[in-house]
Amino acid sequence: MKIKTNFNAFDIEKTAPLEKIGIIATQNLEGLPHITFINSLMALDDTTMTLGQFIRGNSKYFMQKNPKVSFFILSVHTKKIWTGKILWKKKQSQGDELEIYKEKPLQRYNSYFPIHRVHYFDLVETTPANGLPLVKMIWSTLMTLMARFGAKTNHRQKNNRVTNNRPSPPILKPYGEKLFSSPFTMKFLSFMAMDGFPCLIPFVQCMTLDSKCLIFYAKSLGDHQHAINANMEIAVFCLKTTLESVLIRGKFTGYKRIYGIKIGQIDIDWVYNSMPPNSDQIYPEKALTPVSSFE
Repeated sequence: MKIKTNFNAFDIEKTAPLEKIGIIATQNLEGLPHITFINSLMALDDTTMTLGQFIRGNSKYFMQKNPKVSFFILSVHTKKIWTGKILWKKKQSQGDELEIYKEKPLQRYNSYFPIHRVHYFDLVETTPANGLPLVKMIWSTLMTLMARFGAKTNHRQKNNRVTNNRPSPPILKPYGEKLFSSPFTMKFLSFMAMDGFPCLIPFVQCMTLDSKCLIFYAKSLGDHQHAINANMEIAVFCLKTTLESVLIRGKFTGYKRIYGIKIGQIDIDWVYNSMPPNSDQIYPEKALTPVSSFE
C-alpha cells in the first residue's frame, strides 16, 4: 500500500463533511489500545488534521498523555477511505477552526452537544484515497461464517463448564453479542505496534462465537497477522450505521484451522459502552457509587 506524508486538495475537500465514518485509535494509561468513533476528524491542510470535541471522552484524554494516534476515515459521499498516523499537538477553545465546525450543517443548530474545542494533529503518514475492498471484505466474512459454524458447537461445550452447579456467566450482554455477531456491522481492530502507534485495521469479518469469544479469518489481516502474538491485548470496536457501538478488549489466543480455514481467536476480558452520554465500563462490572461531583 502506498504511503504519503501530506494531504492533497482532494483529501482536504472530501474529509471535511461531518457525514462520514471517522475512527481513531489511542493508547490508554495502561498501554492498551482504545478505539473511538469521531466523525469530526478531518484534514485541515496538507500536514494538519483536526477534530472537534463535543463531549468529554477518554480518547481526548489519552491522546494528550500519549500523542501517537492512528485514524480511519470513510467518506459516505465518495466511498473512499483514508488511514494513517498523526501526532496530537494542541487544543483550543476558540479560533477560526472552531467557527468552521460550528457552521457545519450537523452542528449549526446543535444545542445539546455543540463542538466547543478543537484538537490539532501533525500528520505523520497517510494512504491515498482508496476504494472499499468489497470483494475481500465479502470473502473474509464468508470464510469467518463457515469457520464459525464448525467451531460453535465445540466452543460452546468448552465454555459452558459448570462451576458449583451453575454455568459460567456471560461477558457480552445479549445486545453486544448480537451487535458483534452481525456480518453487517462495521468493526475495527487495534493493537499496539512496535513503533508505539496503535495499529488500526478495518475488521468487518470479525464475529462472536458466544459472549466470551470473537473469531476472524486470519488472511483478512494481510501482513498484520504476523504482527499479532499470543496473549497480546487486542481492542475491537463494533459500530452500526445508526451509531450504536460497543468496544471490547481481549487476549489473542492464537491461530487454528477449522474446516481447513485459518482463523484467529480473541477471548474477551473487558467491555465498554462507547455511546454518549454515559460511556463507561460494562465488564468487569463496577460497583455503583453515589455521585460526588457534578463537574
